[in-house]
Amino acid sequence: MGATFTGGDKFNEFIKKAGRGSIRGVDVGVFASAKYPNGTLVAAVAAWNEFGTATIPERPALRNANKSHEKSLLQILKVKVDPETMVVTPRIAALLGTSLQGAMQQSIVSLSSPANEDSTIKGKGSSNTLIASGNYLRSITYQVKR
Repeated sequence: MGATFTGGDKFNEFIKKAGRGSIRGVDVGVFASAKYPNGTLVAAVAAWNEFGTATIPERPALRNANKSHEKSLLQILKVKVDPETMVVTPRIAALLGTSLQGAMQQSIVSLSSPANEDSTIKGKGSSNTLIASGNYLRSITYQVKR
């Protein structure tokens, strides 16, 4: 099971208009290669938490980060991209990727509502809603598409 999260419409529009020689895009999130020790895809667990299930409440950490960080990403583009050529270099793309990666990780760490059930807290030894082993947090990464 894979998951795709969308958002950042202004950012995506800017990338589409970028000049020749630019990168094709930057993907940020959990990729299919990330797995828990038992083989469960981290992306599946991320999707369950992001959108909720019958037993897991919706905790949209990644969507929240996308939405709240869009202006910061646009500011990076305004400062780093030559307005004449509109070329987004791999280096600029990596800067965008690391920036959104950090925002997503911070969102995972800070999201606290809805709170975990007491039984969940007891089972994992933490009240943090999205962190048990840290695999989800460590699995947030980016890829520059050339």
